Amino acid sequence: MEGLRQPTCDASEVSESDETPRRLAKGANVGLRELDAELGSVTVVLESGGAEGRPVAADVSVLLLGESGKVRSDDDLVFYNQPVALGGAVHLREKVRSEADEPADANDGISADVVTLELDNVPDDIRSIVLAASLDPLSEVTFGDATVLSLRLQRTADAHDLLSFPIEGASTETALLFGEFYRRNGDWRVRAVGQGYDGGLAALLCAHGIEVEEQVTATSVEAVPEPPEALPDEIDQSTRESLEEAASDEARPIAKRISVRRPIRAPRMPADWGATIPTEDGTDWQQARLFPVAGIGSGEEQERRATSALLAVMTLVKEFGRVLISRCGAPAGTLETFIEVPFGHDEEAYRPDGVIRVRRGQRTWQALVEVKTGVGKLRLEQVDSYVDIARDKGYDAVVTISNELSGSDESPVAIDRRKLRKVKLAHLSWDQIRTDALLLLKNRGVADPTQRRVLEEFVRYMKHPRAGLPGFNDMGPRWVGVRDAVKAKTLRSGDKNTVEVSNRFDQLIQRVAFELSVLLGVQVQALPPRNAADAATRCQQLADSGLLFGTLRVPGAVDLIVVSADLRAERVGCSIQIDAPREGRPTTRVKWLLRQLPDESRDSLRIEAALAGGRGASTAQLMGALRKNPDSLLPADGRDIRGFKVVMEAQIGSKRAAAPGGFIKSVQDIANVFYAEVVQNLHPWSAKPPRLVTEPD
Repeated sequence: MEGLRQPTCDASEVSESDETPRRLAKGANVGLRELDAELGSVTVVLESGGAEGRPVAADVSVLLLGESGKVRSDDDLVFYNQPVALGGAVHLREKVRSEADEPADANDGISADVVTLELDNVPDDIRSIVLAASLDPLSEVTFGDATVLSLRLQRTADAHDLLSFPIEGASTETALLFGEFYRRNGDWRVRAVGQGYDGGLAALLCAHGIEVEEQVTATSVEAVPEPPEALPDEIDQSTRESLEEAASDEARPIAKRISVRRPIRAPRMPADWGATIPTEDGTDWQQARLFPVAGIGSGEEQERRATSALLAVMTLVKEFGRVLISRCGAPAGTLETFIEVPFGHDEEAYRPDGVIRVRRGQRTWQALVEVKTGVGKLRLEQVDSYVDIARDKGYDAVVTISNELSGSDESPVAIDRRKLRKVKLAHLSWDQIRTDALLLLKNRGVADPTQRRVLEEFVRYMKHPRAGLPGFNDMGPRWVGVRDAVKAKTLRSGDKNTVEVSNRFDQLIQRVAFELSVLLGVQVQALPPRNAADAATRCQQLADSGLLFGTLRVPGAVDLIVVSADLRAERVGCSIQIDAPREGRPTTRVKWLLRQLPDESRDSLRIEAALAGGRGASTAQLMGALRKNPDSLLPADGRDIRGFKVVMEAQIGSKRAAAPGGFIKSVQDIANVFYAEVVQNLHPWSAKPPRLVTEPD
């Protein structure tokens, strides 16, 4: 972009009535005196909205520029991390979001950011006020995806609209200049800009003189290093002076840089997350079902109904279909689905459970679908044949669906990689499908109320036992043997039973991630173990110590959650680490952590303190004892505390199935409880901004 200044031109349209707001075209400008002779306080509303499935919720920024076209200091930026400037003369208010009410409405809701400007209180050396907006780079949307982009100017006194500027023609920009107020001959004028940057908020700020640091929080300053030890007497004077000067330079704090990292906090569990919903209401009446479960008998009937219901709902509920096909590598487009399509291959007749077709412009993406329900397992020879058919017919993918969890979007069956050069083999678990549906419903991701009701009915169908879609719910037939062998210390790492149980635990961690995703309304990830590529190492660990580990990443949480199971000690646990404050006495740091944990936190929580000066050096104490005496966690030698680890443990369940008293239930329960009591309450330490020291009169 070549700057803000545009050739001066008149407003493109003047309303026929004084009650109708004036409409500006791109590049047009108008004096505020022409809008209202007494105007000194104005409200600017910047609106953005996206098409179905692609919400465009922009974050507004305001830049206060001097004669040079740059900010005077970082204080001249107003955005989500710094919403007020000039003592309140410029104030970014809370975001307002409106949901689409009519089914025909193509918008996923319009978000509006409100900025109030007291122009009479803006210093004379501020020559212009720029109003811009940017998009979160993680959202993978641009302003070209927006169906609504506009700026409205209101009189603050009565919220009367004075001016509007609808923005058109946006494309790949992720930061956009909506408009600017600027001084001309002592009066304020407003210009419609409508130009942007592909580099997002960081590029916008750098272009106007603000140094951006994305790895630290706003207002953070590098900590001053500890003073060096005394220099030896034998060092000559010139060397001593050089070393002391270098140490002095290092001790100076570096210049403050603004962070454009969005403020993130761990999502909170719903208050009733542990409530039990009654399954009966005292009558024998059954609510009518859109997807009936009556009459389901054989596994073949289960598969037919599940396939037909799923593929139909994918076409009926656009947002749901788009989520699932994107997981299979398909482009966004017009979706068609078919069931039991016959194919001939090598003089044999084949009938895959379904076909998915996506049309986008001149391109057509197609995939064969193989579905299993209940305890049905995907068969290698069957999937291999479908891959061959897809290659011969020019199809793009084969999609497998079952209750099996594979740890990724790849199928649990191992196909010759050479066959997959032109055909993608993707896998959807019923756990994943159910989670995607519930996340859409929880986050109001389906705009049309009728489609939302269809998706609710499909979720209801998936939950019924007869549907055969329970997801992962069994540690497998080898679980009991491995558990007993661990206790007897007779388990061997090369035993195939050891490999299966290790893989099953990875699937269980995925199931825990899905359950947390639904409770929190965000996508929780189950990360593969650090040594996932080396299965032998993990099996050796299980054989030697009886330990199993998994890791969860929750957006906004202070760190990863580690889930562990000790089969020998019959204990299951969760833990999380958090850095200690970098200032204050050791006791103050311990109390800082205790203040974050609620009073009802169980006394059996274990708090470990990581100490400076030695890898693995630590102290530990139970929560109950720490509440009475915070100093009981401090090391006897006075070493510094660098971080904390919070650990929760419980008795392990022995049964293999997902039922009360079972291993699966014990792992799921402790993960949910640990998040509710610990993780969602923890937030990282941040340094307080330096205070201005005034000289006495």
